[in-house]
Amino acid sequence: MTASHFWIGVECMPASVVQDAASHPRPILCGNLADAADMRSALANSLEQAEWHDLVLASPIGQGYVLDLLRQRGPIEHIVLALPAISCASLKSGDDTLRPLDDVLSETRHAIEGLITVLRGAESTLDASIGAGLTLLRVDTAEGSSPVARALGAFVDEWIANEAARWATLGLSLSQMSRK
Repeated sequence: MTASHFWIGVECMPASVVQDAASHPRPILCGNLADAADMRSALANSLEQAEWHDLVLASPIGQGYVLDLLRQRGPIEHIVLALPAISCASLKSGDDTLRPLDDVLSETRHAIEGLITVLRGAESTLDASIGAGLTLLRVDTAEGSSPVARALGAFVDEWIANEAARWATLGLSLSQMSRK
């Protein structure tokens, strides 16, 4: 059986990352597809064999859905994860003081919950015998980023650094890739 590859959070991925899915025999693309409609249309021909799943990782239903997909589509070779609060370029700049506190806190909570949910789900479903792993894709937290984006970036850096060592002992890889 061919191992699956997951792209979770496609609405926050550049087209080049989603286009990379076309080189894999079992690409599974998940995310808020309404936000990725233009990219999906542009890449439709090259991704004919892809599975597309409409889910919002910020919701408990979306988290359960993605965990069930991970369980059902094994073996899984690799997962690319992009979380909106730390991966979408449109969210990287701005002044959090101009936004309602509830919005800022909700965005932060959803990013952390989504990260932990997918990491734990991936850890339990990835197959170490095939060198499986997860890559977190996020925007570079430049100086122009909001305080929340910089804080989330620092949290993610610390979390991934600590988890990567533990995952390595399990025979799994965990990394992150920043993009501008």
